[in-house]
Amino acid sequence: MPKMVCVKCEVELKVEHSGTKVVELFQRNTMPYKVWSADKWKCPKCGIEIIAGWGARPLMEHYEGDIQAYIEKLKMAGQEIVYDKEV
Repeated sequence: MPKMVCVKCEVELKVEHSGTKVVELFQRNTMPYKVWSADKWKCPKCGIEIIAGWGARPLMEHYEGDIQAYIEKLKMAGQEIVYDKEV
């Protein structure tokens, strides 16, 4: 696992949740493109959170089936979901 340090607080970030689901969006953030599993890290002092440690492959891509239904199933199962929006 990588080691990450908060630049502001100068302390090591800790893994807050392993297996957070990340929905990568496209078409101006209107459609899900891929669903990933990753780790949510948090600074124990200031509370900033980041997503890192992404899996080697996505759990699902938009062309593989009803990705919206897959996301809804994840929500119903209580999975934490973060959206990766285009800038």
